[in-house]
Amino acid sequence: MSGPMTRRPSPRSARWGRGRRRLRRRIALRGGPEAGNAPVEFIGWTVVLVVPVVYLLIALAQVQAASFAVASAADAASRILEVEQGEAAVAHARVAVGLALADQGVDADPATALSISCADASCSAAVVRVQAGVDLPLLGTAGLGQGIAVMDAARSVSLAGGAP
Repeated sequence: MSGPMTRRPSPRSARWGRGRRRLRRRIALRGGPEAGNAPVEFIGWTVVLVVPVVYLLIALAQVQAASFAVASAADAASRILEVEQGEAAVAHARVAVGLALADQGVDADPATALSISCADASCSAAVVRVQAGVDLPLLGTAGLGQGIAVMDAARSVSLAGGAP
């Protein structure tokens, strides 16, 4: 029946209609015109956001470890100087400082990290100070960013027997 209500498409428009349907079907099957970009975007955002955040966390962890190391080194050295006297006490205090710093992975020379100064004229009390520098992760080994933050801890101690 062919009447005014049923209209047959012309062969040319039917061909274009089929082509459009095929194109839409292909785009839908492939995932759209942006298919395949998700891995590239994921890698890009990972490099831009995640890598700096992880680097910052590692740097802050190293600063925290150095802070804890100098505090425990100052405590250990002050305890030794409080009970021992003479040059042996200073040598033992340096060994204690070296162990406390190495325990937290801080690479500092105990001889230069530890300083002892008299707190009064009779030198019956002293101030024990421990200092250690923190390098930037990965850049410290290359010579960049060495000693970027210096951690410092001081303790006051009554010396056993007078002068250190």
